[in-house]
Amino acid sequence: MSQTQEKIWKAIAPLAVLAILLLIPVPDGMPPQAWRYFAIFVAMIVGMILEPIPATAISFIAVTLSVLSANWVLFGAQELAEPGFKAGKEALKWGLAGFSSTTVWLVFGAFIFALGYEATGLGRRIALFLVKFMGKRTLTLGYAVVIIDILLAPFTPSNTARTGGTVFPVVKNLPPLFDSFPNDPSSRRIGGYLMWMMVVGTSISSSMFVTGAAPNVLGIEFVGKIAGVHISWMQWFLAFLPVGLLLLIVAPLISYCLYKPGVTHSSEVAAWANTALGEMGKLSRKEYTLIGLVLLSLCLWVFGGKVLDATAVCLLAVSLMLALHVVSWKDITKYSSAWNTLVNLATLVVMANGLTRSGFIDWFAQTMSTHLDGFSPNMTVVALVLVFYFAHYLFASLSAHTATLLPVILAVGKGLPGVPMEQLSMLLVLSIGIMGVLTPYATGPGVIIYGCGYVKSKDYWRLGGILGVVYIAALLLIGWPIMRLWF
Repeated sequence: MSQTQEKIWKAIAPLAVLAILLLIPVPDGMPPQAWRYFAIFVAMIVGMILEPIPATAISFIAVTLSVLSANWVLFGAQELAEPGFKAGKEALKWGLAGFSSTTVWLVFGAFIFALGYEATGLGRRIALFLVKFMGKRTLTLGYAVVIIDILLAPFTPSNTARTGGTVFPVVKNLPPLFDSFPNDPSSRRIGGYLMWMMVVGTSISSSMFVTGAAPNVLGIEFVGKIAGVHISWMQWFLAFLPVGLLLLIVAPLISYCLYKPGVTHSSEVAAWANTALGEMGKLSRKEYTLIGLVLLSLCLWVFGGKVLDATAVCLLAVSLMLALHVVSWKDITKYSSAWNTLVNLATLVVMANGLTRSGFIDWFAQTMSTHLDGFSPNMTVVALVLVFYFAHYLFASLSAHTATLLPVILAVGKGLPGVPMEQLSMLLVLSIGIMGVLTPYATGPGVIIYGCGYVKSKDYWRLGGILGVVYIAALLLIGWPIMRLWF
């Protein structure tokens, strides 16, 4: 197949999927607009996987199409019949809502942190330091990336702030040291593997601790109010620890085998890094300033959560970076990766919200409850956890997924006789972080890592699918049996 034919096929495939789904009769009980919206959503996902045009353009087109056809795909007949309801105005408000999401701006702020590391040279200095001591083997360098994220996780309740704002800016400086560059065949030399290690690290660390990701706390609130199950910080940690330790050892190895980098070891590069560090000389004023801002941000993220939102902290840091001349506004306007990711995540957040807005999620919950009738309690637990976990393909945010679907799943489980709600509740909340590995838009750090251009779309979806199965299998086959010893 020629390149031209391949491009044509990739462009036709999402349209074909959309047409086929629209021709299929609406499932029983589902609002007609929900099925039509779901067809657009699935076509968008297919387009993002195949990328006939950039993924951000695909999600932008999907939102635009949904806004223009809102009377048909978003609003029900009853809503349209309400006096004073202005469909066009409401549709546009819905379509632009993603740009007011705090998660979207937190991700954008993380990109500006990365720019600061790059502009001051601090990122290169830290990267050279890591290569000097751990760069002789790519595998050990990958483990270092994962371990750094896990060490920061107990104290940083936002995985986007942690991985995107602290780890990513440093790791991003490593690949160029090995002549590996984004959006280039050389990305497979080492850059793709190291970037993927950040996805592995943040997904494990987000489930390892209650404070590893913001939606974990939300999940605990839901299970307390709906299921009457109260989970302490230590209970959470001990329940996931066996799974977390196993995944910490196994996930980087699996990734190394499935996505083996071109550079596996290089003692010469480690020696060169030592020389390059000497050539850089002492820390500059801008580097000291950036270090101070990073430490300030970490302190506010850890200790100031009740006073300042993580996004507000990030925006404060960016403002100080501008005021103190760490980066210039001109540099920010030229930083296309940040703006591209801002639009991409904002549109994906809106599209995921549309599944609820159109009535698809409510229908999904009712249908699931009907189909689970007659299952044994243990089979019901497995089914509910798997549905909750893999439903994340439909969401662009861990927080949105938790807020939308966790109450529904808990309510379904509570309504079925014999279901052990303590075990179900614990498995559901422990799966929140690890589901962040599934897709490029599954969580804030994933969007950042995908947006930097080292991991191709098809590779991200393939690796995410495989490791996603490994993660949930480890939780159900290893974590659950151990958990049952005290629940």
